[in-house]
Amino acid sequence: MDQPGGDGSTTPGEALRQADSLRDERMWDAAVLAYRGYLERRPEDWRARVQLGHCLKESGDLAAALAAYREAATAAPNSADAHLHVGHALTMLGEGEGAWRAYARALELEPDNADAARGARSLSSLASAVAVRARAPGQAQQIVFDSSDLVAYVMHNRTPTGIQRVQLNVTARALLDPIEGAATSAVAFDEVSGFWREIGRDLFLRLWRLSRTGGEVDAPAWIEVVSELRATLRDGPDFAFAPGASLVNLGTSWWIRDYFLRVRHIMRRYGVRYVPLVYDCIPLMTPEHCQPLLVEEFAQWFSSMAAQADSALAISEWSAADARRIAAEVLPERTLPVTVVRLDADLRRELGAAASEGWPPRPDLPEPNESFVLCVGTIESRKNHLMLFHAWLALIRRHGAARVPRLVCIGKPGWLADGAMTLWRNSEALRERVSIAHGVPDVALAALYSRAMFTVTNSFYEGWGLPVTESLSFGRVPLVARNTSLTEAGGEVAVYFEPENLPDLVAKLEGLIFNADERERREAAIRDTVTLRSWGDIADQVMREVAARAAEARDAPRAAVLVEPAVVYPLRLTGGSDAARSKAMADLLRDGLAWYPLEAWGCWTRAGLAKLRLPVDPAATEGRLRLYLGCVATAGAKGIRLRAFGIDSAPGPFLQIGAGAEAGGAFACVLECDAVGGEVIVEIDSGAGVLIDVTENDVGRAIGLGVTSVMLCRADDLLARLEFLERQAYRVLGAA
Repeated sequence: MDQPGGDGSTTPGEALRQADSLRDERMWDAAVLAYRGYLERRPEDWRARVQLGHCLKESGDLAAALAAYREAATAAPNSADAHLHVGHALTMLGEGEGAWRAYARALELEPDNADAARGARSLSSLASAVAVRARAPGQAQQIVFDSSDLVAYVMHNRTPTGIQRVQLNVTARALLDPIEGAATSAVAFDEVSGFWREIGRDLFLRLWRLSRTGGEVDAPAWIEVVSELRATLRDGPDFAFAPGASLVNLGTSWWIRDYFLRVRHIMRRYGVRYVPLVYDCIPLMTPEHCQPLLVEEFAQWFSSMAAQADSALAISEWSAADARRIAAEVLPERTLPVTVVRLDADLRRELGAAASEGWPPRPDLPEPNESFVLCVGTIESRKNHLMLFHAWLALIRRHGAARVPRLVCIGKPGWLADGAMTLWRNSEALRERVSIAHGVPDVALAALYSRAMFTVTNSFYEGWGLPVTESLSFGRVPLVARNTSLTEAGGEVAVYFEPENLPDLVAKLEGLIFNADERERREAAIRDTVTLRSWGDIADQVMREVAARAAEARDAPRAAVLVEPAVVYPLRLTGGSDAARSKAMADLLRDGLAWYPLEAWGCWTRAGLAKLRLPVDPAATEGRLRLYLGCVATAGAKGIRLRAFGIDSAPGPFLQIGAGAEAGGAFACVLECDAVGGEVIVEIDSGAGVLIDVTENDVGRAIGLGVTSVMLCRADDLLARLEFLERQAYRVLGAA
């Protein structure tokens, strides 16, 4: 008879039914926990072990799924069904020989078994799916997910924030189940080698799974996967881009020095198409909430992105509108195609916890039966926790601490968080009724969402608002500031308060805290009207949009960004908080890998041959042209040579730079050329270069010529020629 445990726990039969229910609701991680709990009490139930394997497979842990299937086959050696699932798992892992043996074993046991027959018929299609992932370059649309910033993040952190959560889930689902005709890969940029290295499918999926199920960075399994990732980037071969591949950047790259120089290299060499995901334009729209260096880096990145991206994705209509408008200001002649991929993901479907599951005992998390309001997001000035803390103080003073639920803030302090954190530390009342926790894994976060009274989000500016959608996925009412994309995430069912209006926020909080009937009515509306997608659905849309844009680009490639005659283009970091054409051109004109990163003064070439590529309008640059270069040389520079020529004309001889370079300092070079073919190529041969920056721990850099600016004009444009030379000889106040 199925007896309950002595401690009043559920019977094994009830535990199995709960596990099956979680499986049917596609709550894979929660189902894994439930099946494992059941199997501790009924280890002989091989059918439940098969179901455990199914849930592990759906959660992305194929290696653990295979182990579960094999344990089931060991427990039931005469079951064709168990051997069949072993074969499926081996096929997905690319172990063809072992898969054939498992299928053969299944058919040998019961030739007439319907499951085995279905497995045999499906073997060819499964093998085809594996072949699509492994087929030679050019035979499938290669979609490559750049996970560079994700790798940098997980070297020191385990629990993902919003951007990492998007990267992990979309990339994992794309690796698990690519759309038909696509071959998917994950890569990361290695700054030492200057190229991308592949993150193996199994390695990425292990990273994804571990990031969701724990928060300890010192856990052995996490240390192992991070070490393997570090070794892959250090020792792995350069990634083989297929002709016409799409490089999809779901994260950030503005912190990677000369990232777009490398992107241009693979675009020119392999025909790669670059597709970034724009989360928001916050550093350009609200720079007061960002660190100054981030603002400058983002302004440079966005300017270069607008010039180089074949198309872009955006997470909301609001972010798409910002991106289109700013890109048009930077390059009005070049439209940036932007497609919206909404982040309306159902976290409960992915990570929903059973009603009996909770979070680990921690002093910074509420007690299991305690009432609380949940706020998820990094504590920074843009999230405006300061106003939220003032609202909680107002509630405590008006109603008494005993009647006010705990505010649980999940997120670590970030940029410009001093105001909020100082108020919290200085107020005993706040410390007693407001908890701040970080390092909370997704499975525990799901439990917090499921038990919260409601959630609150008070950002000044958002690109989407994942905590709002996550709140809806658990049927909890989100209380949201009425601004930017938050109204897209909250839709018709969120409760809104007016931004920066403390009395309105307090009133809306009181309405949800003290009126249970109102909360229940709104929760019923969420259940009845809100439909969210799985991360798999979002990944499918990303892949379909990328593939469609690639097909369009083949038929109608974007026009080149042209160099205007008589305009001086600085080749340096110009700083400032605005995206600008000058920033785009400073990056875009350099061609090839023989350049060091841009600096505030200009840019060094490397030893060897460096190039500038200057696309021009042939109608505006007829006849002989003058090319002016602002140059800098270090003392001891020798043998530097220059030449300029039209792309469709024969290159002339190199011209030697004389004593001006050898003596060091700044000077100007002038060359004449024709713009035959609509493009002028400038080649700078610096030979072996000059070694600088040598220290005890650094071998230094071999540098060639420094370039500060470039200008093309007609030979008879005396005014432009004079203006350029004045800029070299004098400090022109107000000049870029």
